[in-house]
Amino acid sequence: MDDQRIPVTIITGFLGAGKTTLLNNLIKQYNDKKFAIIENEFGEIGIDGGLIVGANENIFELANGCICCSLNDDFYKAISQLMDGDYVFNHLLIETTGIADPDTIIKAFVSSEDIQMQFRLDSVICLADAINMEDLIDEEPEVRKQLALSDIVLLNKIDAVQLDYAHDLTKLIKEINPSAEVYPVAHADVTELNILDTFAFSGKSIEKTTLSFRNLTFSKVKSVTCPTVVTGRKEHRHDITSEGFSIPGSFDIGKFSLWMQNFLHFNSDTMFRVKGIVSFDEMQERYIFHAVRSTYMFEIGEPWGTETRFSKLIFIGKEINRDVLENNLYQLLSKPEKEFVQ
Repeated sequence: MDDQRIPVTIITGFLGAGKTTLLNNLIKQYNDKKFAIIENEFGEIGIDGGLIVGANENIFELANGCICCSLNDDFYKAISQLMDGDYVFNHLLIETTGIADPDTIIKAFVSSEDIQMQFRLDSVICLADAINMEDLIDEEPEVRKQLALSDIVLLNKIDAVQLDYAHDLTKLIKEINPSAEVYPVAHADVTELNILDTFAFSGKSIEKTTLSFRNLTFSKVKSVTCPTVVTGRKEHRHDITSEGFSIPGSFDIGKFSLWMQNFLHFNSDTMFRVKGIVSFDEMQERYIFHAVRSTYMFEIGEPWGTETRFSKLIFIGKEINRDVLENNLYQLLSKPEKEFVQ
């Protein structure tokens, strides 16, 4: 069962955003948890020196009973080392490198059956530097990907910018990922926030965020232009958008599975996350769908009962052609209602 598996929190964000500060704050704040920590910032340990009481190869013992593992080889080796060791832990924190998007590590917890037997992905937290984010979001595509893949965004160093400007940055983040929770913080202080054990990757959370998604206006555009977002300082034309589709009726499960598998495979470089609620013909329960890049999974939800059937899907990625995607989705219905658009 899910509650018997070890929850995993992935911490991402560009260089200097405050990931290690957050990590140290979490270690000190949650005294009731037995953390295992994997650090991936060029293989260097950024844990406060006062917390380290001993080291054995790349395993560092911390004063509060936790351990930290330096990821200086490959990810699966680090996971195996933790699981084969004597240390008993009940939460895994992973700090990813700041110069890449975290999708490889996310996919490991979605696609690997062996890892899923022992771990459940709880959430992806992104640290955004309020001082430098506006420039980085234009200059570094990794920053946009980190935001797009996250469930929670901590707008850090908020004490160093004006309040109105912080509001503009929040709007900018929401343009890229409307379903993310955005919290302004200073010094990565999360003592007033609940950012662990959020179950963001659970079927119930995905269903909740899907139903609350409001960007559902069908604009029949024939070409895609990058949206322009204006902040207090300048305009940004970013290439990542979130598009939501509400489709009445039920999908044919064979058509949907084949199309989605091919769609995610051929668009793995541009499609970051897909999630939603799906109705299949002749299936009594609703299905919760979640994909990270080309890897996807289903979770069985509550029965539809007498409720009118529908499917609602959110696509987060680059250069999404909404018109073509909408028409393709309608062709997957058990009784297609629209003509297919090539």
